[in-house]
Amino acid sequence: MNGYGHFLQPYLLIKLYWFLFGILLLIIGSLVAVRGNETNLLKRIRIAKYKFSKPLIKFTDIILFAFIIIGGFIFYNTNILNEYWSNSEATEFRVAYEKELKQFEYITQPKIVDVNLQLELYPSKRDYTVEGYYMLKNTSIENIKAIHIQKLLEGNVTIDSISFEGGFTTNHQYKKFDYSIFNLKKALQPGDSVKMYFKQSFTTKGFEQGRSNTNIVYNGTFFNNEQFPTLGYNKKYELQDEDERRDHNLSKRSNKAKIDDPKELNNARSGGDSDGIQFEMIIGTSKEQTALVPGDLLQEWTDNNRNYFHYKTNRSIINFYAMVSADYEIKKDKWMTSNKGITEPVDLEIYYHKAHEYNIDRMMNSMKASLDYYSNNFSPYQYQQLRIMEFPRYATFAQSFPGTIPFSESIGFVLDIDDEKDVDMAFYVTAHEVAHQWFGMQVEAANVQGQLMVLETLSQYAAMMVLKQHYSEEKVQQFLALQMDKYKEGIQQESKEESSLALVENQDYVYYAKGAINMYEFQKAIGEKKVNLALKRFLEDWNTTNGKLKMQTERYATTQDLLRYLREVTPVSLQYLVTDLFEKVNPIELEL
Repeated sequence: MNGYGHFLQPYLLIKLYWFLFGILLLIIGSLVAVRGNETNLLKRIRIAKYKFSKPLIKFTDIILFAFIIIGGFIFYNTNILNEYWSNSEATEFRVAYEKELKQFEYITQPKIVDVNLQLELYPSKRDYTVEGYYMLKNTSIENIKAIHIQKLLEGNVTIDSISFEGGFTTNHQYKKFDYSIFNLKKALQPGDSVKMYFKQSFTTKGFEQGRSNTNIVYNGTFFNNEQFPTLGYNKKYELQDEDERRDHNLSKRSNKAKIDDPKELNNARSGGDSDGIQFEMIIGTSKEQTALVPGDLLQEWTDNNRNYFHYKTNRSIINFYAMVSADYEIKKDKWMTSNKGITEPVDLEIYYHKAHEYNIDRMMNSMKASLDYYSNNFSPYQYQQLRIMEFPRYATFAQSFPGTIPFSESIGFVLDIDDEKDVDMAFYVTAHEVAHQWFGMQVEAANVQGQLMVLETLSQYAAMMVLKQHYSEEKVQQFLALQMDKYKEGIQQESKEESSLALVENQDYVYYAKGAINMYEFQKAIGEKKVNLALKRFLEDWNTTNGKLKMQTERYATTQDLLRYLREVTPVSLQYLVTDLFEKVNPIELEL
């Protein structure tokens, strides 16, 4: 949908650069080539100057001049306009970041409770500016004097300004890490709030070496709020490789905190800078494009040859939202729940590239089927709209945000699906992502071991039940066989020991593939209705907004909580299954 995009110019320039280099080699080769009986290379080099005719000299000068100019232009773009980091420089930066800033990882910081921004996208330039405010609230029992802000570590991103109500001073001690400490003139008391105003810009400068930014593109921009300023220390900038960490005297690093880590039990996402936000955004884009973010569309208009859209949520959402803009066609429909007392329909919208209409009916059917199944078996759907938005195939995933699902063109929109031979993956992936509106949006999981079982394994289970309801058992078994293949492939590539589902960290072959297989076997053993009852109770008690146990414990759910609900509905004679399938690392056997 983005065609060659911004890659065509550097691709052609680099190809031309090496083509010119090849011509220079051919010229040199022709001058020293063996002719007649002379085979001595040194002699042939000495007499080469006599073969250098004036036309050849002129041609060589032109080629050499073009070679130098184009090479210089490439170097200017990749090393002057854009900063180039070698692997060793990147490693040293990460080491220094951790050694100097790790001390701030768990300092008390306020939480983002309200976001109000205006975003101006310029697709043709691949630029944006965003300005507005975060409302920061002190939800702790301590006074907060200093607020720590981390800028995205990307050369194209500039924070043009940051300010706080009531006055502040700035500590630039860690400027080399784009990490600033703002000392408030008046400490933030428990329960008090302060507005943080900021302006940030993203400016594309020439082209970079290697793969440049693929989030801000001509047609199909897709990025999320992790690009914006964040609060406090960010673990993603730490050195990841275990051998390199050992070489630099850094402690062993785990991908997830222990399941009972008291600090991370209070965080749903790494960093924990929010427990939920009110969200409002005005987003502008080019005149031919439609821009989308979570929330109700309050108004749209055109000004100065640009399209503008005003969105606002009518309920708290997780602090994870995406911004998408492209030249779209739209397929619309409505879904009405069968739950009594709820009369408002949900607006269903699929935004797709004009030539990519192949599978949108499958995706729309999946949206309806998923909303039916999840609302009837788990809990009501919480938003007034559900949108799917296509983005370019630079990434090959779909991702769920509140009421919105950015979806790669390559895994849904342009799939060639043979209903006799293939599993309908456009239908399935849509069902999986809609499931995240429950497992990820309604209930969040603590940022500890097992988090991805709650978020991903349960979404796999939910999507399989929708698949089972609308396709034959043969297709479900075919899907499970694919998961078995992915699990075996993951085992072969794994450098660490496999973990149990209850304590899984970042092993996707466990929480996706094995999780799907084990959950399917579990529901076969105890019954689909009992599993759904357990998940319904889990969602009720641990709902992020008003769950009884969430409010009482003031922490997020873990797999220990989830497994209690599964045990409650499991007959005594089958209790061992909960242990064997979810708490132990057992080989899996799939009965086809």
